[in-house]
Amino acid sequence: MDTTVARHGLTQLYEPPKGTATVALILFVHGLFGHPYRTWAAKPSKSRSKSPGHRSTVKPYAPTSSANSPRSSLSAQQKNLQDLVEDADEAETRVFWPRDLLPNVVHDARILTWGYDADIDGFGSASQSTIHQHAGSLLSDLADQRGISECYRRPILFVVHSLGGIIVKAALNKSAATQGTRLKEIAPATFGVCFLGTPHRGSSSASLGKIAYKISRTVTRRPNTKLLQGLERNSETLEQIGDTFAQTMLKSERGLRVYSFREEKETRKYLVVNTTVVKPDSAMIGDPYEEVGSVPANHSEMTKFESSEAIGFKRIAAQLRRWVQELRMNEKICPEDVTDCMNSLSILETKLRILDVNNAYEATFHWLFDPDVVPFSHWLTHSTEESKTFFWIQGKPGSGKSTLMKFAMRDPRTLALLGENHDSDPPWTLVAFFFHDRGSSIQKSLLGLLREVIDSTMRQLPQLILHALVVYKDLVKSQRTKSPDWHFEALKDLMDRITKQRQTRVKLLLFLDALDEHEGDNDLLLQLLKEWTQNADGYYVTLKICLASRSWPIFTQQFESGLNLAIDHFTKDDIRLYADSRLSSSNVGTSSLLVRDNLSKLIEQITTKARGVFIWVRLVTDRLAINIRDGTPFQVLSRIIAETPEELQELYDDTLRRINVQYANETHVMFQIILHSLERLPLETLVEAVVMSLDRYLDSDNWLGIDSDPKTSAIPKVSRGAWLMSRSGGLLETSTAEAGIDHLGEPGTPTEYVQFLHQTSKEYIQSSRAQAVMERMAPRVAERNGYYFLSLASQSCFAWVAPIKLHMLIYMKLTEFYNQTDENIFAPFYCGTDTATLATSTCGVDWWIEQQGDPYLQQIFQRYIKDSNFYLRVRAYKNGLNYMLGKEYVEQYHYGYLLFYIAANLGSMVQKAYTTKMKAYMDRWLDIRAFRDTCLLQATIGGPNIVPTELQDRLAMVKLLLALGYSPDTRMMIPPDLAVWPTMENAKNSSSKTTRDRSKGSTPAEYLLYGLGIVELSHETRIAMLDALLDYGANIEAPMVSYCAQYQSAEILRTLFRHGVGIDQRDDAGWLPIDYALLRGDREVLAVFDEFQSEPLRAYFLKPNRLPNFDSRTLVGLSATIYAACGHPGLAILFARRLAEGYKWANEDRETRVSEDRDTILSEASMSEYTS
Repeated sequence: MDTTVARHGLTQLYEPPKGTATVALILFVHGLFGHPYRTWAAKPSKSRSKSPGHRSTVKPYAPTSSANSPRSSLSAQQKNLQDLVEDADEAETRVFWPRDLLPNVVHDARILTWGYDADIDGFGSASQSTIHQHAGSLLSDLADQRGISECYRRPILFVVHSLGGIIVKAALNKSAATQGTRLKEIAPATFGVCFLGTPHRGSSSASLGKIAYKISRTVTRRPNTKLLQGLERNSETLEQIGDTFAQTMLKSERGLRVYSFREEKETRKYLVVNTTVVKPDSAMIGDPYEEVGSVPANHSEMTKFESSEAIGFKRIAAQLRRWVQELRMNEKICPEDVTDCMNSLSILETKLRILDVNNAYEATFHWLFDPDVVPFSHWLTHSTEESKTFFWIQGKPGSGKSTLMKFAMRDPRTLALLGENHDSDPPWTLVAFFFHDRGSSIQKSLLGLLREVIDSTMRQLPQLILHALVVYKDLVKSQRTKSPDWHFEALKDLMDRITKQRQTRVKLLLFLDALDEHEGDNDLLLQLLKEWTQNADGYYVTLKICLASRSWPIFTQQFESGLNLAIDHFTKDDIRLYADSRLSSSNVGTSSLLVRDNLSKLIEQITTKARGVFIWVRLVTDRLAINIRDGTPFQVLSRIIAETPEELQELYDDTLRRINVQYANETHVMFQIILHSLERLPLETLVEAVVMSLDRYLDSDNWLGIDSDPKTSAIPKVSRGAWLMSRSGGLLETSTAEAGIDHLGEPGTPTEYVQFLHQTSKEYIQSSRAQAVMERMAPRVAERNGYYFLSLASQSCFAWVAPIKLHMLIYMKLTEFYNQTDENIFAPFYCGTDTATLATSTCGVDWWIEQQGDPYLQQIFQRYIKDSNFYLRVRAYKNGLNYMLGKEYVEQYHYGYLLFYIAANLGSMVQKAYTTKMKAYMDRWLDIRAFRDTCLLQATIGGPNIVPTELQDRLAMVKLLLALGYSPDTRMMIPPDLAVWPTMENAKNSSSKTTRDRSKGSTPAEYLLYGLGIVELSHETRIAMLDALLDYGANIEAPMVSYCAQYQSAEILRTLFRHGVGIDQRDDAGWLPIDYALLRGDREVLAVFDEFQSEPLRAYFLKPNRLPNFDSRTLVGLSATIYAACGHPGLAILFARRLAEGYKWANEDRETRVSEDRDTILSEASMSEYTS
């Protein structure tokens, strides 16, 4: 195929044959000094140069209407001939592999190349476009091309070299951030990027940018310094693009595939001799899901391959083939199902901890790959049959285990060593999960581990997605939602399917950090890991697991006999390097510089005293850095180190005592809120919560129950960092997270979240040791815990409170659980019901209800709050209409809030309703309605689990409500269009004869006995609740007794009869409870009727453990007796049958006779019309 390659813009090189659908677009982007043709074209060896199968027929541009070259879309890119490939004779001898070789590998992909002006070494003025401007041009050209026809609207695979990779990253960042234009389509359409020698962190000391700049100064009049500066080592441009690209990858719905190739050989041209242009650490992004490889060529030649046998071509083509195969498979699977499945599995929080862990300091931890020092390299290179499956990194708290794990996971030597003595196909897949005790519950749970391991594995190995879809569809079917809850059993099942499958070969290396921060059953955790390794067969599924934890006995017992290392034995030189860097940077530019000899003495003093604990070094160097900048003499600095406690606990004691005593109250509240918050809190939220809750607690008499002006922050934004440092002593830090959707559903901005400096600092603040220090520093507040202060803070209605208010009722319940409830905690809803606050609130009750997503709570809000006169008038006030609100509008409003407290099992709140200002409203409400429309007992018995079940005591709430005067016979009347409760028609196994008319409503006893609630109560709880209702005179009607005789336990019936419930009352069908019991045939139930002397039963009751030796004549007579006693012939026949069956069981040698006897019974009883 003849093709003209344009110097600028897009050129199509290959399209699939007619009748073959396009699966993907593969787009090549060259780098600095590159060309859309020359970068990818290789001069073949002499033995191959005359082979027509390896020639490229590339011509200067000429307009064409060829179907294989859609030039009509490129008319704006026409340039003069010097912008095109000029030497056609030379071109015909080159192998242009994107077109000459690649189509043989991916025949159903459309292949294009894109050019831009990167010739900064030309003889004229070079283009002055920046990286971002080139990125914008690429986006526009791609968007134009996708608009031509549907065949171009396919997933995109980029193959990029050098600067081209930076431009593509910038383009995808821009697309991901774009709203409302066609450019936003490019990032979601991108499936994978293959980086070749891309300087993600710039060049080394002899950097690409500096080299190019020196060249360009001699040959150009006006070099493009903007491009050059952007390529400097660790430039701000590269850092900004890289940080944003990490977030772009996280936001990718289907997971952006990345493969980074580094150059193996040095470059010898221009001013550089024997230099690797892009160092290995700069040639990789450092993402946990990135795959890394190499090409045995220098920076320029790594993109040129003369044949399909070239090792570089094989490696790159293998990745492109794998990605295209994934896309082919996705064509066969419903894309919506795959997207929904992956979205339901993925949780952003499970990926954040890895990003938060500090990168290894330069030149540290390299001993990990020295086989003469530790056995890690041996473990990687040997198969699981020859070596252990597990490699355990143990160490002291704060010794740098997480940083070492991140270093091992991201260092290219890991994959290189894995490939040394293993089959190259398939490549190894790296998956990581870091437990994080300072994070949210999902970050420290088995659920988080399973979801992240599965999600990461599926995104890298989509050929396994079929296994996920099987489990996902079952969950969708059972839960009736496309976003089902992945419970533990489903996740375990899916992980078992992955490790047991024998269709697809996979090699997994798992990095699991901080096992000691797992919140749960560690025996179960270890059992899961063991099961996974046992499931792996070593051929279809190969599994290695690298773990890190403290040396707890449970982990020592499991892993000590295998390959392991104690990190604190090997980090002395690393600590020395780190301390040197930190102190040296503080020593520059000060008025009283330390001489190098003195600085070295301080560094050695720190290194010796640290004993392998990095977090100790960080705290000490932070303290010393301030003193060095202040000009503190060497002798004083040395004394500071000497006086600093070696043990972390003592160091934390010292840090806490150094906090200014006037900040002590804020310090205690701050630590308690961070300790007890159910999710991570932004710095702004923490600041406002501390100030508001302290104000509420210390000055409750003058507190008005409303927030301050939301436009005026308690602490200015610019001062919050200093506020955090001064109040926490450095034991808390901030971690910046990506921009996303905030709690209010609005586009967010990068947010600073607060967390403990290290797990050891959290453990210290939790200890009685720290509590004793705080009791001396802040005696007025030290008796209160974080749940109390979070409950106070939740009373705000403004935007900052959103992450706290989401869990408001849980915080209140936990406050009650720890016996810390007081008047300040009462009614977080009530405190905001003044019209001024509600009219200006962002996080009011309506927002809270919407966030909960619970139909029961929504029903309460709709019925009792939103439609109340009070609420409607408040909203009118918000719209500018000033109404005078009287008490007559408030009763229904407050009754709705009382239902919220019932749902949260907040007994103290309900009780306080009768000792506070709500009492008058409640008394009047209950007096007016005469209990006719209330459902508090039903809500208690069967309402949803708003708070964790382990904190609930529904029985105590039932007893409390009964003691407060609620009638046990009140029927719940809820309009059908609002009802979310099951009706009696839905009662399990309910006979039509025992159901009641729905329009009459249901009593608490009916909710309990018919099982109409949303939750499943234990049998013991149901009996205790029934006992309480009966103690307060609950009326149990005949249908309920009959239902219990047919379906409930003997103990339920015994409880009923013990309280005098009528044992022989007939239901609406004229049946007695004993009739149902006989039909049921349960001996324990019949024994209860005998115990309480049911008269119909006395005539024919069969004593337990004794079978009569009746013949057929006797059975006929007994049938007649039963009929006479109960008046139901069908029942008599059924009972006679049951006796006959018992007779058969006791007399196996007379089966024929028994069969004849049964026929005789039915015939002689003359009741055949009832036998069906």
